[in-house]
This record gives sequence, structure tokens and C-alpha cells, in this order.
Amino acid sequence: MIATEIHLRQPDWLSDWLQQPAPDSERGRLGEVLALAGENIRRNSGGPFAAAVYALDTGERLSAAVNTVVSNHCAAAHAELQALSLAQQTLGNHTLAGRACVLVSSSAPCTMCLGAIAWSGVQALVFATTRADVEKIGFDEGPKTPAWRRQLQQRGISVRGPLLQRQGQAVLAGYRGPVYNGHNL
Repeated sequence: MIATEIHLRQPDWLSDWLQQPAPDSERGRLGEVLALAGENIRRNSGGPFAAAVYALDTGERLSAAVNTVVSNHCAAAHAELQALSLAQQTLGNHTLAGRACVLVSSSAPCTMCLGAIAWSGVQALVFATTRADVEKIGFDEGPKTPAWRRQLQQRGISVRGPLLQRQGQAVLAGYRGPVYNGHNL
């Protein structure tokens, strides 16, 4: 039978995690996202990536997600795509443009996530590790887009990073799971 619905499930442990209050600073939010990525590795529930969307005016956490490509059998189950989608569902809208939001990600966006960020309606992106950091552990980040920062900024999306890069690199270095988008599958 051909599937006609997409179901992307976050790990069960995430809902307990989200009972904690949202951090009240940019570095705190990035630290939270890196801790989520590390927890995803520790619990063997997905890849070494996490993302969350926060309201810029109140600091409210609108969503959080970890990478679940393998468990959801879906190449699009990147943390950024899921965090953006969950925030849109939280707000009941297909875009975040009506609410000033920031996407906080454990890593700079791959090519797929870059497109989603451009069309999501977020006003800002903050990230920890670089494309080179992610590729160093074997992941393929897609076609190179050297002007990606400028292109997002031209769309009104501010970009900050890498921040807390060493902490992010330590999370990536701890990953021993499958490199699921590599050419050696």
C-alpha cells in the first residue's frame, strides 16, 4: 500500500524535557539545544542534531525537536524542519511571519534546511557548529551555498553563529550512530 500521510514522531523523552522552563538568553537557548542533541545521542534516539523555535519578544519556547531521520524512516526528519513545522502547528499557521521568532540550531543549516528556513517566516537563526564541523564526522550537507548568510539576511533573517562552537563540536564528536545521508550506505 502506498502511504498517503506523513507521521514524524519525536522521542518520548522529549515531552518530559520540555516541562523545564525555556532559557532566557540566546546562549542559554543554544545551550539547551546542544543538550537536546547530546541527549538524543545518549538515548540512541537519533542523530546528533537538535533545534528549537523561540518567540523573540517573550522568549517563549514554541517548539523543540531532535533529528529522527532513521527512526521516522524519513530523510526530511531533520531537527530544524521538525522544529519549524511544530512551531507553525503551535501557532496554527503555515508561516511564522506573524510572530517574531528565532530558530536555534545545533548546527548551521544543510542545503535542505536552508530552504525551509528561508520560507518558514523566522526572523533570526542562531547556530553552534559549522558545515565543516558536521562534514568532519561524515555527514553530507548537500550542495555548497557559499552566500547562504547573505541570502538569508536579504530575506530579513539575521544570522548569528557559530556560537558555543566547541561545545557543539564535542556533541558531534560523541556521535557513533549511522551517517544516514552519506554516499557509503
